[in-house]
Amino acid sequence: MSYLSSLTLALGLLLAVALGLVLTRYRRTVVRVTALHTELTTLRQALLRDPLTGLANRPGLTQAWTRLAPARPYVAVIDLDGFKPVNDSHGHAAGDIVLTTIAARLRTITTTAARLGGDEFAILLEGPDPTAIAHQLARTIAAPIPLPTGITVTVTASIGLAPTTGDLPAALADADAAMYRAKTTNAGVVLFDPHRDDHTTPTPDTRPAVRVRDLNPITVPSPADLL
Repeated sequence: MSYLSSLTLALGLLLAVALGLVLTRYRRTVVRVTALHTELTTLRQALLRDPLTGLANRPGLTQAWTRLAPARPYVAVIDLDGFKPVNDSHGHAAGDIVLTTIAARLRTITTTAARLGGDEFAILLEGPDPTAIAHQLARTIAAPIPLPTGITVTVTASIGLAPTTGDLPAALADADAAMYRAKTTNAGVVLFDPHRDDHTTPTPDTRPAVRVRDLNPITVPSPADLL
């Protein structure tokens, strides 16, 4: 074999080795980028979910609202009645069972449900008769809940309904005001009435300020923003 042939063969082998190394590094890079994208997608989904119930949280509700806003859905705010005694008498584990059970029941009524915090939830309702759906929801929530100890507990719901007349924070505020009237009058389900549920002007019998929650939308980063 001539010197030139030997040199050509050696260069070919070196190029093959170099190409193999490049391809190996490329594959590893693709695997790492894919894994990172998967992790970021999982993180983004987690940012939109309540960790206990699996329902949407406030950012998740905002995202759903953005998708459904053209249909002008009704907003319902749901506050559980009788939850605190269960929590106090049977412990936080029992309270968590109640919350996760209620979350599962909400999913049977609507695909757009969120936990706002504590024992307060919100849903977006589409359809010609949201009040009838809200009453159905109240009956579903009131069904007995068995605990692992063999005890059965029951909670009910105060539900405030509000039509979409503006943005999500405004609709939530209206529904929250209607819910407070439902709770204080034991009405169960109340449709927002601007003449009876004015939440903009403080009065002596206005509910405690702690119930007025931050209803501003929250921006959730996309995977591309986090890279």
